[in-house]
Amino acid sequence: MNTIWGAELNYTPDYWPLWLVCAGGVVLMLLAALGAHALLRAMFSPKTATGEEQRDYLYSLAIRRWHWGNALLFVLLLLSGLFGHFSIGPVALMVKLHTVCGFALAACWIGFILINAFGGNGHHYKVNVNGLVTRCLRQTRFYLCGIMHAKRTLCRTTENKFNPLQQLAYLAIMYALVPLLIISGFLCLYPQFMGAGPIMLVLHMALAVVGLLFICAHIYLCTLGDTPGQIFRSMIDGYHRHRSHHAETSPRKG
Repeated sequence: MNTIWGAELNYTPDYWPLWLVCAGGVVLMLLAALGAHALLRAMFSPKTATGEEQRDYLYSLAIRRWHWGNALLFVLLLLSGLFGHFSIGPVALMVKLHTVCGFALAACWIGFILINAFGGNGHHYKVNVNGLVTRCLRQTRFYLCGIMHAKRTLCRTTENKFNPLQQLAYLAIMYALVPLLIISGFLCLYPQFMGAGPIMLVLHMALAVVGLLFICAHIYLCTLGDTPGQIFRSMIDGYHRHRSHHAETSPRKG
């Protein structure tokens, strides 16, 4: 495959089976871990939600449009990048789609920066370093075992809608991973800048795998509401819903 991803790149992915084995193995291990966690939740989480449902409007229309547009672009970029990178299917069409979606992702990222700067969403990304390690450890324990008892560690509000692990993860994704994906993709498309060579494609592919891992974990964590679809619903109408939780006191039968 020559001159596909850049006028001077002349790149042949003769190592693609190794890429698929390594990247696929990492993704499968993550999926297995998430599946095991879901099974444990189903077995050991005798929780009930009581009380009147509370609704807080946390996600503006601008945020929701950006979120779903960004999600769609990520999926299209992953699929078109995979097919184009490894010469699967209509390669020329995949490359064109990948290029268009790449520029659209750059525009979407600029929109995200503007929303945070002028739309009142930026304060959610300001990290409070006081007690950060302790709060992260507490949140990690919640994800690993506390959730089995339905104990909530954070009540989302208009002032604080991310737990510390979410905040750090979203900062890393939106202010590091996405910009690096955009820059490395641009250099793959125009390798004459900065003397970019085949190594840039390797870097771009590695960043894409990290993005895929984030998407898998993100989708799973969105099932941790009172119902599997509750958090997804909040990104449709903007309302975060929550109730008080109590563990069952009577032993489970069977």
